[in-house]
Amino acid sequence: MSCFPNLYRNGSLYWKCDIKGAPTGKLAGKTIALKDTICVAGVPMMNGSKIWEGYTPEFDATIVTRILDAGGNIKGKAVCEDMCFSGSSCTTSYGPLKNPYDETRTTGGSSCGSGLLVARGEVDMAIGGDQGGSIRIPAAWCGLVGLKPTWGLVPYTGAIPMETTLDHLGPITKTVKDCAILLEVLAGYDNGNDPRQIPNIQVPEYTKLIDSPITGKKIAVLKEGFNYCDPGVEECIRKALSVFSEIGATVEEVSIPLHQDGQ
Repeated sequence: MSCFPNLYRNGSLYWKCDIKGAPTGKLAGKTIALKDTICVAGVPMMNGSKIWEGYTPEFDATIVTRILDAGGNIKGKAVCEDMCFSGSSCTTSYGPLKNPYDETRTTGGSSCGSGLLVARGEVDMAIGGDQGGSIRIPAAWCGLVGLKPTWGLVPYTGAIPMETTLDHLGPITKTVKDCAILLEVLAGYDNGNDPRQIPNIQVPEYTKLIDSPITGKKIAVLKEGFNYCDPGVEECIRKALSVFSEIGATVEEVSIPLHQDGQ
């Protein structure tokens, strides 16, 4: 393992390192950035906040061990929002992050650096953390694939929590295939270390499910979700929904008026 002084490039990387995993495995040859809420032994972290700056963990998070065992190469700690309490990319302690395609716009957060590093091609994959959209927002706004895993599927052991019932770690990648590969590595029971998990969690080979037919699947479209939607965004969503219909899925609009109270 080698570590270097903290390095900022448009705010995306808090600490640069080069930790090589096993010579073979599902992630062999893949470079990965970790959201700076995830502990890596000997690598400083700050959780986006100067309150944490100077803390250096003495242990690896469970998912770090899994990534390295699968052959991944960890290249650094990605900047996140201050204590992760933001869905934008403007509260990090060392300045805002700009969208990789339009610098007048945000990358989204709180896993802002994770999205930016993957979008710019500086790493192949990244790990984000999600409580209320913090993987999905930067993935969407940077044109990437981001997944908030099913509750308890991926252990949160060794990551800075926000709220135990809401905490999730998950992949941010350029392709669905890479997302599936990384999820296969991350998912699974952590020997009781994460109390949210049930024993004997089944982890399928997600990569083998990518080409499964969608015929007969039902997709609900939330009517109230479009109330304040940008017209261009709505157009893109409607086009995607039409594709689902064309390949055999049933797409139906549903109404949940209570949704408006949370908008």
